Amino acid sequence: MSIPPPVRRTIPYVVSAVFGFGLAYAAVALFVFPARPAEAAAEITVPNVVGTDYKDATAQLKTLGLSPARGLKRYDPGSPVGMVLRQNPTANAIVPKGTPVVLDVSLGEQQATVPAIVGVTQERARLALQNASLILGTVSEVKNSAPRGQVLSSTPPAGASVAVPSSVNLVVSAGPDSIGMPDVTGQRYADARTLLMQLGLVIGQASYDPTSLLPQNTVVAQSPAANSPIAAGSRVTLTIAGHAPQ
Repeated sequence: MSIPPPVRRTIPYVVSAVFGFGLAYAAVALFVFPARPAEAAAEITVPNVVGTDYKDATAQLKTLGLSPARGLKRYDPGSPVGMVLRQNPTANAIVPKGTPVVLDVSLGEQQATVPAIVGVTQERARLALQNASLILGTVSEVKNSAPRGQVLSSTPPAGASVAVPSSVNLVVSAGPDSIGMPDVTGQRYADARTLLMQLGLVIGQASYDPTSLLPQNTVVAQSPAANSPIAAGSRVTLTIAGHAPQ
């Protein structure tokens, strides 16, 4: 069956119209309903895992399709070992599936051992505590036969494990009520002065003996005399070999 000429002449126009309509429909669909990337459908809201145990936090993140990673480990007072202290990205951030979430974890409360400081001077005890990241607390004095300023006890005692920073209280000797005056003749003036001060004695104005045959700055005489009883806080006068400083 042949197509009449008038109909045959209209076929190209009909085909063009149909093709044009289809092309226009496709263009409208492309702009009005754009294709969304596959990643958009995989976006995840990061949960808040700060304050939870690291193992629990990693399990929660993996369940959601995120990738937990361990960050810094640091001491934190009041936080148990393994608690998450910080996360990056932060809670409620919108991220693609598989994004790493870095977790900083607590090492717990830092501990230090109280050093052995009984028998040393108060200043040496302070330095020892400082080196152990501890703090010198209250210092009490009691009369004792030990040299003035010598540490008699510490609280907590040596060897105790304490949190950092913690204070360590000391009891130090105030020196005895009375002592036998030590013999410091023949000693260097600086050494004699240190010994007498540790005993709680007061060093008076020194005098000089330019005629002495002993080395300069050597103690050649003392008052009170050696072995005489002397009360704590008494004044001691020393005579030194050599000339007085100008």
